[in-house]
Amino acid sequence: MRGLKDKVIILTGAAGGLGQALAKRLTQEQAYPVLVDHNQTALLKLSEDQLLNNPLCLSGDIADPDFITTIMAEAIEKYGKIDGLVNSAAILLPDDGDISQTPLPCWLKTMEVNLTGVFLTCQAVLPHLEKQGGAIVNLSSVVAHAASATSQIAYTTAKGGVEALTKEIAISHARHNIRANCVAPGPVKTDRTAHYFEDTAKWELRRRHIPMGRLGKPDEIAGLVCFLLSDDAGYITGASYLADGGIANAYVIDDVNGQETP
Repeated sequence: MRGLKDKVIILTGAAGGLGQALAKRLTQEQAYPVLVDHNQTALLKLSEDQLLNNPLCLSGDIADPDFITTIMAEAIEKYGKIDGLVNSAAILLPDDGDISQTPLPCWLKTMEVNLTGVFLTCQAVLPHLEKQGGAIVNLSSVVAHAASATSQIAYTTAKGGVEALTKEIAISHARHNIRANCVAPGPVKTDRTAHYFEDTAKWELRRRHIPMGRLGKPDEIAGLVCFLLSDDAGYITGASYLADGGIANAYVIDDVNGQETP
């Protein structure tokens, strides 16, 4: 892609299935990803991948302002600049459900990682991007566009907040030659999502809601993110790109219980 060579891109959530695909795609495009994740062991293993060319790796809490300051300082010390940011870090806790059942600690932790973490990294990177221009891509979700019938109130709300935050950044910093966009994936096949599709019954229950009839691939999401970071997307800002197999645009009747709707 045009204009990614030698770009320094901070990537949060780098040790996840999607994050690993992003790290490798950025390296293939001759960018320099700065890999950030809370899982130090997984991050160390990823750093040893020969495809990644000895990347800068930093482990810590994405919702800790001091850690965010460290990320920026380490990136500047090694590379002398920062050209972009990809926020892929996110959590989905097991007790995140309907609003009547989700406990407050679950809500607060989800907001802390999935929304406050995005706020802090964007806030910290903007002064660096203002020096030469740059791009931010925040990973949202299809649930920010079409809420799930199986409720996950904290996750859905946080991802909606990510989209609103991204639009605000896009407009307020457009004249600084900074672009900000979202990618909103549907279900993607990774090690972390495997338990949702681990048997035929679970898969068939979900497959019927996906117009394309299959899961997304990490590389498909990574390709779209890299496009939005690149100069080829130079006139795109404030947008949210769905990569969901058509889910958000489909009207599907849930007939699991066989009940007739009047």
